[in-house]
Amino acid sequence: MVYNPCLPLTLHLLLSFVAYGAAFTSSVQTCRYHQNRRYSTLHSSTSDGANEVVTKRSTSTFETKFATNRCTQEPNRKWLRKFLSRNSTKRTPSYRIAYDYDELVIGNAASENTTAVMLVHPIGVGIGKWYYDRLLKSLANEDVQSSRLVFISADLLGSFTASSPIGSDSGQELKKFPLLNITDWAEQLEHLMSEYERKSCKEGHEIRNWAIVANGGCAPLALEVAQSAVEKSAPFEKDLTNVVISSPPRLPFFLEGTDPKRVQKSYRTLSGIAGKLFWKYALRKDGKFIQTFSERNLVGDPASLGNHWTPNCVSAARHLGGKSKYSTFAFLAGALQDGCKDSLNSLKGTGVQIDFIRGADRKQTRRPKSYFWKRKSSDKSAGSEAEVVKQETVEEYIERNGNRGGTSWIGGRISLAWEDPKGYARELIKLINY
Repeated sequence: MVYNPCLPLTLHLLLSFVAYGAAFTSSVQTCRYHQNRRYSTLHSSTSDGANEVVTKRSTSTFETKFATNRCTQEPNRKWLRKFLSRNSTKRTPSYRIAYDYDELVIGNAASENTTAVMLVHPIGVGIGKWYYDRLLKSLANEDVQSSRLVFISADLLGSFTASSPIGSDSGQELKKFPLLNITDWAEQLEHLMSEYERKSCKEGHEIRNWAIVANGGCAPLALEVAQSAVEKSAPFEKDLTNVVISSPPRLPFFLEGTDPKRVQKSYRTLSGIAGKLFWKYALRKDGKFIQTFSERNLVGDPASLGNHWTPNCVSAARHLGGKSKYSTFAFLAGALQDGCKDSLNSLKGTGVQIDFIRGADRKQTRRPKSYFWKRKSSDKSAGSEAEVVKQETVEEYIERNGNRGGTSWIGGRISLAWEDPKGYARELIKLINY
């Protein structure tokens, strides 16, 4: 749908959020990454002298240069990076962003084969790494004998603890995030993966391979990281062998981009007074709107939300003065709706396995849409190829692309790692532990 100026803007924000939430569903010039870790072991146990379960929480600092002088978010991100690096005559300020991440180690402590798994949480009001708390607890109870598995869950740039950019030179806090995009988030993950490889090697456990897991609309982040890995442009060294996407959107989400100018315009609108009013409304009455919205749109059984979902959302959304709203606004504006054709083409025939985890609750889900942007209309003159795209599922497309495209079914509807953590843990280990 197209924006209608006759309706109150705040109503558009609320409707836009509801439409997007049903699916939970570019550029920086240079990045430098520094790790300042503070480890605290939350739980550690060993069994039979071999199997281990270790949980840690750490703090890291990501240093980045936002391309704040860009006027559009081009779908061809690699071309844009080259253009900016060649034509930039103005020094872009650098910012440091501290954030937390959780680490879970399970399996055979003596194994030389360590598979590291990066968990990418959804983006939404108050969502952060806590989204995977239930999953990590279930993974800790899994019996893994033959290998050693590491799971890493970090707050994405602009979410929860990662919402306070500090100027590297000025020391001043950036009050408002620029429009975040796929590259910003992907590079944060890539550099964390690189630093973790070095850390793990120093501790005597060399990483053998990586897997990356994302939910719904954050699938482009996982595919972007996988593309960087196969093209050898990522800072981490080990192969990325598995991409797992839960609650995947429909195939057009992966193949169609959005109008960059509309995304920019939408973000400016959302970052103004209307967005502030929406954020305040969403958090009022201890998150009553969040609870109602989640029950209707994100889970199959409202009881599966439990007692912690809404309080976690409210607490994270209020953290650091509510600055995580800018990552949510970027998501709502369509920053992740950039299309994944480049990534999928790069992964074609590479051996990287892309698999899916779906919820068995088949409650009707509306296709994601926003009142601030619209998809490009299908080109009817494209002929048979356009017809094939309309008929295919994302699994069929991935299989045809040579990346396996298997599907595992568990309980739940959209927020599967929270709704059915035991089923998710079981199927995830099957997919990556081969």
